Amino acid sequence: MPLDKAFSIKRLKILKDKINIYNQQYHTYDNPEVTDKEYDTLYLELKSIEKEFPDLITTDSPSNRIGSKLLGGFNKVNHSKPMLSLNNAANDDEFTNFYKKMHEDLDIRKIIFFAEPKFDGLAISITYKDGLYHSAITRGDGNIGEDVTANVKTIKSLPLKLLGKNTPKHLVLRAEVYMTIKEFEAINNNLKKLKMKTFANPRNIAAGTIRQLDPEVASKRNLQIFFHGVIDIDNAYANESHSEGLNRITHYGLQVCKHNKIITSLAEARKYFDYINDLRSTLPYEIDGIVFKVNDYSLRKKIGYTSKAPKWSIAYKFQSIEAVTILKDVSFQVGRTGVITPVAELKPILIGGVTVRRASLHNMDEIKKKDIRIGDYVFVKRAGDVIPDIDRVLFDKRKNVKRIIIPKICPSCNTSIIKISNQSIYKCPNNHDCQPQIIQTIQHFASRKAMNIDGLGEGIIVLLIKNKLISNYADLYNLSKNKLVNLDRMGDLSADNLLKSIEKSKDIEFAKFIYALGIKEVGYTTANIISKHFTSIDKLMLVGINTLEDIKDIGPIVAKNIHDFFTDIYNKNIIKKLLNYGICIKYKRIKKHNKFKNYTFVITGTFNNYSRKELEEIIDSNGGKISNSISKNTTFLLLGNNPGSKHKKAKDLKTRVLTEKELIKLL
Repeated sequence: MPLDKAFSIKRLKILKDKINIYNQQYHTYDNPEVTDKEYDTLYLELKSIEKEFPDLITTDSPSNRIGSKLLGGFNKVNHSKPMLSLNNAANDDEFTNFYKKMHEDLDIRKIIFFAEPKFDGLAISITYKDGLYHSAITRGDGNIGEDVTANVKTIKSLPLKLLGKNTPKHLVLRAEVYMTIKEFEAINNNLKKLKMKTFANPRNIAAGTIRQLDPEVASKRNLQIFFHGVIDIDNAYANESHSEGLNRITHYGLQVCKHNKIITSLAEARKYFDYINDLRSTLPYEIDGIVFKVNDYSLRKKIGYTSKAPKWSIAYKFQSIEAVTILKDVSFQVGRTGVITPVAELKPILIGGVTVRRASLHNMDEIKKKDIRIGDYVFVKRAGDVIPDIDRVLFDKRKNVKRIIIPKICPSCNTSIIKISNQSIYKCPNNHDCQPQIIQTIQHFASRKAMNIDGLGEGIIVLLIKNKLISNYADLYNLSKNKLVNLDRMGDLSADNLLKSIEKSKDIEFAKFIYALGIKEVGYTTANIISKHFTSIDKLMLVGINTLEDIKDIGPIVAKNIHDFFTDIYNKNIIKKLLNYGICIKYKRIKKHNKFKNYTFVITGTFNNYSRKELEEIIDSNGGKISNSISKNTTFLLLGNNPGSKHKKAKDLKTRVLTEKELIKLL
């Protein structure tokens, strides 16, 4: 008998609401109220109605978790608010300094902190609109991430519709996608049976799963999710504290870690750290520290941000896991800038669930300081539980060892190695013909923060170099399908996708282009600073060292590196080739006023209404200059709360002092 549509509409609503609630009870709270059989009966009824009336299928339907394959890869999306990284504290002294500085900067006796385990997963930004799941974006470079909406949707503990009444119309959250240790071990055991390569750790498989092009694959891996921050919400709730926000979203069916805690003293913070550290081995998921955050949003605004991280939060890392093994040999790797790094070749050892075979020895000074020799028994740590590192030598077990000697010639191109004066740095000076340098330079050029050329991994770069199709990153723009299709691992579709990605990269922001060039010690933040001071690449290439040093946050060493790069004939020719191949650089046209023209400002202290970054932007947009130190050339000292020694020096030099209110009045 055919179903009645009017009845089906009403019945579907009841079924969806029930199933969504049962899903949360089972997957989020581990407290099911119905049997599997009862759940399956309801789910089959829902599917049968949707099969009869496909037009009634909605985005929040429990049947609608698995979407179709992504044919064109993941789209790039701008974050509404940057997803910044966190500053780290490696020990109690560093954490104590952070804690005390918060009190000094705010001039408050008692600050409430929010503490939570630091999950070793994948950071995600999730948006709900009108109570329905809308989108999920990876962190990416903090400003631009990848749209992974379809794959995150397959996570069963994620509600497709917020529970309860009066849910916010707009809700942006920060979350961590992770895999339980149990699920990770089950997947690896299955891969071992199939004699396939296993995953190194749960984080790797979680990240890989979220970036699967087929949501069907993602759905078969039992990923989990914790929410740990409310980023944007309707005005009605905008003044809530961090803890109040998290408490609110639990009523919407969103999972929050049960081990979170409010902290009101340093002693309490240390006690919580020790408690979670002791609890760590019993948890069903991996964590690598504790995150402490100022709980009050108004205080966060006063403290502000650096370009990379909030000043009001810190990740206090657990001590690294360590084990003993034998240092069998030392190899030497050539980095992007030619620096030679010694690498320890170890007898394989299992540390924290990961088999470690190699570890960085950093430099020859480090080797000398620790007196590390080939044949030694050594303690190996996973620093931050990730990067293998030799901590110390077991000298009482030493016998038949060999000293580690830096090679005289490059292990790749046989060029004589040089030592940088007054530094423990050895390098290969053959920047333009040493293959590891070329490979890594092209990798850097194509990376996400730079030109963002998808599909150009190390393997493809090596293949292109081997077949003499490229010798530098400018050559990428001279590739054609005819040149690519006959290569190993490169069919029609792969060639088309790579060429499309290369073509797409031609339109590039100035800051990203500067970063892509791979100038020594010029990261993305520095590249962004430089891009704001020059209206074209031609002007930047002609600039002198002194002009570069005058730019705030550009020191003499970085200024020299930039100048040396642009005066190198090889680099000049490469840039010329890039422009001839059609690279179109998009320059920022910042409209400036001249109210502060010829004025130099120094900023000190914290402020009530603006962050330091906001004040710098106000000064810059009105033609003023910002300096780090007081001198006779300083026009104004912008004075905030709890100023440092700059205030005294300003008094000595009789420099005019402004408050933030007085600054705004000048506009």
